[in-house]
Amino acid sequence: MKKILVILSLATFAFSSLFTGQQAHAATFFLNHSNELADNVNYAQVDVTENAGNLNFLVTALAPTNWKFSNFYFNLDGTVGTVSLTGKPSGWNPDNGKNVSQFGVFSNGLKGTGSSLKSAFSFTADSTVDLSLANLIANAEGWIFAAHVQCSDRGGSVCNSVGGDLSHHIAGPGGDVSNVPVPAAVWLFGSAMAGLGTLARRKQAAM
Repeated sequence: MKKILVILSLATFAFSSLFTGQQAHAATFFLNHSNELADNVNYAQVDVTENAGNLNFLVTALAPTNWKFSNFYFNLDGTVGTVSLTGKPSGWNPDNGKNVSQFGVFSNGLKGTGSSLKSAFSFTADSTVDLSLANLIANAEGWIFAAHVQCSDRGGSVCNSVGGDLSHHIAGPGGDVSNVPVPAAVWLFGSAMAGLGTLARRKQAAM
């Protein structure tokens, strides 16, 4: 009887958690167009996660090897109010309303320096209103993200491997929304129900 009460309490807690808990949404985007190198190559990846009205960004260089970011840009719609960027890399500063090569103007961005290049970095976009993935929209040229990436050895073997180019601008028009993880409460509720079923079968067998 005690076991049944424990499992019932667990199931009740888990069931209530399903309706009170909130699950963040996330999306992954690829920057696969270049103003210098071949298109349809995943040069960089951008992971964006909703977090209590903010947007957390993780930006990662993928190819060519050892190339690093000196600038990064993204485009938000006009309803987001005043946006501030926190947790940004040391030496990086806001660079908003920038016209990025052939990829057009972006509402927000960050600009580094020659001594602060990054192969991966993260930051958070905060605003006077709650932000969501829906606020990320394509600019007039059809791009959501853009970046400037350059060779880390400035003309050495890495740059020579892609035709001697020292840097290029890249952009990505969209991405696939990641599967939202099932909240832990779902697994807890399922385990509790399975436990009740097992006890019921044992009781029936004993009779």
